[in-house]
Amino acid sequence: MRPKVIAHRGASHLAPENTLSAFRLAINMGVDGVEFDTLLTADNQLVVHHEYITDLHCPVHKVIPQCTLAELKTLDFGSWKGEKWAGEQIPTLAEALDVCSAVDHIQVEFKSPLGANATTDQDAFAQRIVEEVESSGIADKIIVTSFNHGILSRVKKLAPDQRVGVLTLNSLDSYLSPPPALLQAIGLETDENGLALDGQEQATQTLMELSQSTSLDDENISPARWTMDRIWALTSDYPGQNLFELLQSLLSQHDLVSYLSTLDFQPEVLSCQYNTCFRDRDLVQQVEAMGIEAAPWPVDGVYDLESILAMNPTSIVTNRPERLLQMLDPSFTLPEAAAAMLA
Repeated sequence: MRPKVIAHRGASHLAPENTLSAFRLAINMGVDGVEFDTLLTADNQLVVHHEYITDLHCPVHKVIPQCTLAELKTLDFGSWKGEKWAGEQIPTLAEALDVCSAVDHIQVEFKSPLGANATTDQDAFAQRIVEEVESSGIADKIIVTSFNHGILSRVKKLAPDQRVGVLTLNSLDSYLSPPPALLQAIGLETDENGLALDGQEQATQTLMELSQSTSLDDENISPARWTMDRIWALTSDYPGQNLFELLQSLLSQHDLVSYLSTLDFQPEVLSCQYNTCFRDRDLVQQVEAMGIEAAPWPVDGVYDLESILAMNPTSIVTNRPERLLQMLDPSFTLPEAAAAMLA
């Protein structure tokens, strides 16, 4: 049985990630599911975006949790990917779910509230998640995912039947692995999958050196702001922990099979960073044997896809659903509706 094809932030290799166009393009391709990220705004609205800052996908430097929904809706989140996508607005959770209701599997990553404490704020956020999912009318299609496993535990206690997915990284370095848009902004060459040609370690070193100097000019992206965004992500996913405790938490996830058995809830899905599966080549089968679906992310390169396919996970999360669909079915061609969007 072939794995489910889950479009990571939509068809994000071809369209601006985490936009309604990226979701529609993926759906028109015939994917089984869509994955996207959500953040809270200053006026407590859930919007779809990956970073806390807008810098990578917008010509202005804003912090999403410090902006109202009305302010964010005035910004262009599409032009960075090409003029044909100009005018794309940031979607709300409700808008994204409405479009993605056309597929059977919707992975929604709920980013931890910026500056949340370890108890009261997280309890309230878990309650908010449950209310949003249940009011959507498609709760059976939604998998609530997060790197903050404490929030997932709270969601399970409030709604035991709600499907949840544990997100994990391969290493601490992954929090600071620069995305393609930032690599290009600081003048580093990338391959077709957005990886630095000089290696990700060299890219991270260059980024850290720049972040300690003055910001780039206003036409580019500030490495210091992006580095701060990653620190916000790390500290929000592990609220209330000092640096030693945070590192201990991350190290405890190195052996994922053992880590999953220590959780006080049973997740339906493990969505691990895909190269974790190369460190432990039995991981997928061990996780599946526990009754947990494996859904490695984001698998884009041809050789990586071939290797992951051989492990037979339930799902594969990819920025390049068109490539995976063609690998699964050599006769696959872009459906007319998808091709029209790219014309």
